[in-house]
Amino acid sequence: MKTKNIIICGISMLILSVATTSCKKSFVELTPKGIIPVNTFYNTEIDIRSALTGAYSSLRPIYNEQYGFGELPSDNSQTYGESEVLYGEQDKLTWTPASTNLQSAWGRFYATIAYANIVLDHVNTPPMSAANRNGYIGQAKFLRALMYFNLVRMFGGVPLVLNEITSEAQAYTYNRETATAVYAQIEKDLTEAAAVLPASYTGTDIGRATSIAANALLGKVYMFQNKFQQAESILATVSATAGTLLPYDQVFGLGRDNNRDIIFAVQYLGGGFGEGNTFARSFVPQPSGTTITAVTGNSNNSGTLDLFGSFETGDNRLNTAIGVYRSGTLVYYYAKKFIYQSVAANSEGDNDWPVLRYADIVLLYAEALNENGKTDQALTQLNLIRTRSNLDAKSGLSQADARTTIRHERRIELCFEGERWFDLIRWGNFVQVMQAHKTNFVPANGLIGNVTPNLALYPIPTREIQLNPRLTQNPGY
Repeated sequence: MKTKNIIICGISMLILSVATTSCKKSFVELTPKGIIPVNTFYNTEIDIRSALTGAYSSLRPIYNEQYGFGELPSDNSQTYGESEVLYGEQDKLTWTPASTNLQSAWGRFYATIAYANIVLDHVNTPPMSAANRNGYIGQAKFLRALMYFNLVRMFGGVPLVLNEITSEAQAYTYNRETATAVYAQIEKDLTEAAAVLPASYTGTDIGRATSIAANALLGKVYMFQNKFQQAESILATVSATAGTLLPYDQVFGLGRDNNRDIIFAVQYLGGGFGEGNTFARSFVPQPSGTTITAVTGNSNNSGTLDLFGSFETGDNRLNTAIGVYRSGTLVYYYAKKFIYQSVAANSEGDNDWPVLRYADIVLLYAEALNENGKTDQALTQLNLIRTRSNLDAKSGLSQADARTTIRHERRIELCFEGERWFDLIRWGNFVQVMQAHKTNFVPANGLIGNVTPNLALYPIPTREIQLNPRLTQNPGY
């Protein structure tokens, strides 16, 4: 899937507005090229495959910035003065319904959902093999579920759009569903996707959603609802496919994409095709100039002293995960795991963004086991991560101590990957953790705002409510 060499254009229908997308790249040529009315398109298998490719392509801008919502608000990450304009509100917990970052994220999530819905609504029209048809259906449902998982974690209950929107008036008929209803749809999509998707791919299809990815995401979805029994069952199945975990320093870096620790990743491609990532531009400390990479960074997603000090002595993940750059009195603990020196230009990073890793799943499995009273088995899973990281195995812990240890391990293993803020929220301790962080550590970009329970959800963007007054605002905004 990293081999992409044909330029195409597609159509996407956004929730609450009708819009065309920019050009994307595909595995197959789309004929004819250009903007094509939906009612005269999707008559061949190539058309369906191209629409699905559009859905995958639309993930790139999302995950170029998803760390801003899943990592920056937490005790793991911060911005510096030079990036105040971009992500200061996430860093300081001062976002409002007028946030352009939230508006952009909302629109991008629904654009991907629109692509998936187009595939699902039209996939039965063209002639094709049953295996191919099922594959397209499974991939579209996985991508739709992934987007709704992002939406429900960020905003709570949101409009459930499950079919192609063909008019602006139709878009205004949607109300917010409950978070429970959204999660139920996610579970349905992932269960159905897992039943028809292959466990792996070959050639240029490597990187597409697999049955393992669908089950891994389903297990994670269960964990975010505290459905520990269901989570244990499905995560046990996924964990059993992991084999031996790769050493941490072999998981990240140029040329290591789609390795065996990766279950699903957003595929980026450098080389001037407009499909590269912006990680170097975003994460590299600005004062470093071109000493770390060939581009000057913006100092986003930079680690905190709190995170840096949380690594245990001897943990071999530290040098891979965090780079240290000093500029006068400032110390930048930047996200080294996503940076390589030879990136050619601001938006030309070639390395992928991991959405689901086996290490993530192993730790979720350990957590589910522990919450189900199987602490000894949980520690067995936890120790797969610890011993691979050159740390001593844990044994004889109480359930409460194991819970603390597993949570700590998730913080370290997944740092900078957009998981920490959502983990704190699902554990119900984000207020306590962030109050302590605010008290004990002064962020480089100034003091963070008040840490209040309503921050567990982001506000519905103002523009969406203006366009569709049926939408209600989240409490506290």
